[in-house]
Amino acid sequence: MRATMKRRALVFLKNEEDGSSYYRLYQYLRGKPCRRVNMTPTWVYRLFYGRRYGKIRKLVLKLLMGGVTFGATLGAMALDAAMWKSEVVIVNRRFFPRACPPLLAGLLKRYLRGKKVYWDFDDNIALDGELSKREKAVLEAAATAITVTSEYLRDGLGEAAREKVTLLPTTDLAFWGEETEELLAGKGRDSAVMKLLWLGTRDNLKYLEALIPALEQAAETIVRDTGKRPELQVVSNAPLTEETKQLKLRNVPWSRERGIAALREAEIGLMPLTESAYTLGKGGFKAIQYMSAGVVPILSPVGYNKTVIEDGVSGYFAADSSAFVARIAELAANPVRLKSMARAARKRFDTCFSPEEIQAFWNRAIGESE
Repeated sequence: MRATMKRRALVFLKNEEDGSSYYRLYQYLRGKPCRRVNMTPTWVYRLFYGRRYGKIRKLVLKLLMGGVTFGATLGAMALDAAMWKSEVVIVNRRFFPRACPPLLAGLLKRYLRGKKVYWDFDDNIALDGELSKREKAVLEAAATAITVTSEYLRDGLGEAAREKVTLLPTTDLAFWGEETEELLAGKGRDSAVMKLLWLGTRDNLKYLEALIPALEQAAETIVRDTGKRPELQVVSNAPLTEETKQLKLRNVPWSRERGIAALREAEIGLMPLTESAYTLGKGGFKAIQYMSAGVVPILSPVGYNKTVIEDGVSGYFAADSSAFVARIAELAANPVRLKSMARAARKRFDTCFSPEEIQAFWNRAIGESE
């Protein structure tokens, strides 16, 4: 049956290149009969997130980005009220970064009145200040449905808002539909190299930086015991500047295409974290993304991460740096086990993190039937 649009839908994205916007919403709604708005225009998003800056320059750029974002968001709301007349509004994370004065809160309430509102987020954005208390209250009251990754994030909402929550994991459609054995056939072709991977943004590089001494230790063990040389690809919007000797470090500037290429090659994916109120709100996406590509994840057992894998079957938990060393060295020395766990990781992705249900949810939200 031909897909039909029953509702006029408008999607507010932080930016379609932003990880949360892309993987939570954009990949499911692109090509669909709905209008999309980048609240932070791409030119300023790339300017701010494209590299690391010193404190003063970062502050100046943050103020610039905030001002442009406020203007673009208010402009889209005005156009919608005057011309587009949307019936459904889907918002990624928040409308206004960090501040929502009473006048703006009143405008937002008025704008959302009478619309079906879907509010989606996947980080503890209230804790880090990205979402103001005033806007949080407006969105909790206005939302028809709220989609988050975990019970931890749900529990951070008011009692009435919790009843509106649907738990949706963050997934990646890049390898959806590919056969597992075809994916695994592209890995381990160079028997002299063990390929490790870390994918992420500059804000999370600190967790990897803290692990580098342990990875250097693991590399020494692997070279000594197997003759293989570990190579760590870091795909990010900022480089990792640590110096290594036995560990070959390869910085790859972030792009969607480069990330996919790195996932196709990688054998082991790393997700180190330290426990905090903020990291407890993370949704385990890095590990889920590794699993989608048949990459064996080794991850810190923090928050939602504890539910992502079956320890020792589809990946490994590593509670500290020494555990990362042991698990990486173990898999490097046992390629049969590595391949078996890669298959199990892909199977768990297909079973527990299927994008099909998420796609169906957003199809229903915009009133599209198949």
